[in-house]
Amino acid sequence: MDELTARYTVVIEKNGEPVLDATLAALLRGVREHGSLLAAARALGIPYSRAWDQLSRAERLLGAKLVETWRGGARRGGARLTPLAEKLLALYEEAEARLERCIGPQAPRVVAAGQPDLVVAHSHDPLLSLVMDRLREEGLRVESICAGSGHALAMLSLGEADAACIHLYDPVTREYNRPYLERYWLGDAVLLGGFQRQLVLALRPGLEVASLDEALEMIVRGELRIVNRNRGSGTRVLLDHLLQETARKLGLEKPMVKGYDNIAYTHTEAAREVALGRADAALVLRYVAESHGLPHLHVAWERYECYAPKERAERNAVQRLAELLDSEWLNTLVENSPGYKSLQG
Repeated sequence: MDELTARYTVVIEKNGEPVLDATLAALLRGVREHGSLLAAARALGIPYSRAWDQLSRAERLLGAKLVETWRGGARRGGARLTPLAEKLLALYEEAEARLERCIGPQAPRVVAAGQPDLVVAHSHDPLLSLVMDRLREEGLRVESICAGSGHALAMLSLGEADAACIHLYDPVTREYNRPYLERYWLGDAVLLGGFQRQLVLALRPGLEVASLDEALEMIVRGELRIVNRNRGSGTRVLLDHLLQETARKLGLEKPMVKGYDNIAYTHTEAAREVALGRADAALVLRYVAESHGLPHLHVAWERYECYAPKERAERNAVQRLAELLDSEWLNTLVENSPGYKSLQG
């Protein structure tokens, strides 16, 4: 029993819900010190996705931002704490000081973290996961951050990623990705490669729906429950467009969508919700829908593309990523995976 010890920690709550704990407090301090959430997560040795989720959850509970980003300058931008975050940290540190006066100091947690050779921010894709695994097998230290297309571009713009793999549909130009690069000051970004993916509306087994139009009409009328994707994901951008267009055709001011706030962070999570009967429909990859045995309706072919800023495109690790995206190995995977085809196909 000598190796067992008790530890005490401070947690700030709002209406009984934890808002700020030791991990998030350390992350906020790291943002203050490094000017970057990614750098703060690395310093603590925790995955960026976990850091982002914890920060987003706290901001949702508070109804206000704790970290804001800025662009410009030699480093192309960064992140800083909001006044609310500074006040919360002050409250947390005051409580920590009181706790320490009562029980004495506790040993700090120190985690060493090496610098990766390549940071790729991306939207979820099963084949890209295989590409990341292949790079790691070759000996590269790869940090793969499944952040959603919108946030991946923000990371690229702020210099926190070497490459971003995205699929963002612009309803005005009816193009994928390029219009968004311009909006994020990434007009000079270099296309490394990618592929096309088939998006489908996966349906709960046993649900009888004749067409995509009928399914969308049932969704906006609140007759079917969906599982949605996280803010900033390309899939959510497209789904919002489809629902708004369907509501407009039906003369509805606002879609009455059930399950809109039921969030899944990957295609796999969304398909699982439908397969388990917790949702009637979800916009997912055909590849994922079929792997879960779900009936589905064709929605669109989309361009899933990886980009790097011009100044980083010549780095060895980025060039190796580009080579893999254009390799026979990946082309074979694309040809043999349902719901995938080449960018030229």
